[in-house]
Amino acid sequence: MPRFPKIAERTNHITGSVFEKFRSKVEAHGSDLVNLHIGDAYAPPPYAIPIDPRFMKMYPRFNRYTDTFGVYELREALATKLQTENQLDARPTNIMMTAGACNALNVSVQTLVDPGEDVLLLSPYWPFFRGMVGLAGGRVIEVPFYTRLYEEPDLDIAAYLEGYLTAKTVALYANTPNNPSGKVLNKRQLRQIADFARQNRLWIISDEAYDGMTFDDHVHLSIGSLPEMFEQTLSIFTFSKVYMFSGLRLGYVVTTDALLKNLNKIMVHQLYSPATVAQQMMVEPVKTRSLWSTRFVEHFWEIRDMFVANLKISLQVPEGTYYLFFSIEEHLRGREYWQVIDECLQAGVTVAPGEDFGKDYAQWIRICFAGEPPDRVELAVQRLNRIFPP
Repeated sequence: MPRFPKIAERTNHITGSVFEKFRSKVEAHGSDLVNLHIGDAYAPPPYAIPIDPRFMKMYPRFNRYTDTFGVYELREALATKLQTENQLDARPTNIMMTAGACNALNVSVQTLVDPGEDVLLLSPYWPFFRGMVGLAGGRVIEVPFYTRLYEEPDLDIAAYLEGYLTAKTVALYANTPNNPSGKVLNKRQLRQIADFARQNRLWIISDEAYDGMTFDDHVHLSIGSLPEMFEQTLSIFTFSKVYMFSGLRLGYVVTTDALLKNLNKIMVHQLYSPATVAQQMMVEPVKTRSLWSTRFVEHFWEIRDMFVANLKISLQVPEGTYYLFFSIEEHLRGREYWQVIDECLQAGVTVAPGEDFGKDYAQWIRICFAGEPPDRVELAVQRLNRIFPP
């Protein structure tokens, strides 16, 4: 059974890129090398494409395959960002670009989890991760967590998690800021999780999709930045949230060089690499993130406050992300849960059913207050108040 620092047995039976064995010699040879090993055409597309000519001049290889770990210039910019904003001791060689955080999470699970092994899944959780563990043949153990911390912020986390640990547990999935609860784990809470993982030699898969999206006095912290945790943690980020570019399908995973090489084995057989042009497009936004990201967060902070102030239902104010997550059990008033979900739809508002985020949340709903412009969000509040009268 692989526990840190061991990885899944399947990785031992998969080779990396067929050209990986030549990488060091190719790099040592320099620009004089005539590259005839990759199935790629040298010529640019002969047809019109909707890309600024200045961009194509800046990146003349925008249409070509790139390094399977990602465009180096982007990884270099991300390393600077990770060091300064996340306090992660990351170099370009610690970063692999992926097709969104979804791809990064799936590759991570395939690298760490063998059939029959367990993963602790702190709930409520992002729904697709459960399926990823299942595809790897693993078993999810749900741990009601983030909503409990709202009620009990001083919870003894290590003792609590111990009650869910099995002899087959190899990893723990954490997500802060949390989708859907909006909970942001503080340093004390992250240290307890880290201590528990270190004591039990568990890998930590740290989903940080909402990196930097926190409100009030809450701060997003990366668990991989804690002492001795970088080598035990896979930190996963995306361009879908604060960068507001979910359609680009671009993300990245950060971990040690050695583990990254094994992740890359899985990656090249699933995807090879995310789009070259998508990576090149994000070099400048990464470099300028500090100039515009604060405005983005403040905008949705204001929408959060408006939604919470006007929605006539009791709920926990989210500390980050752009979701409201709350129980409607006391507001059913004789109605069935799914009847109320249907009433929301009939009233002109779609919501996400809570059971998708964990078995303990069958009477909850999630609302994304960033999904429409502010005037449409205000309309949604009015419609919801008719379904959930005070």
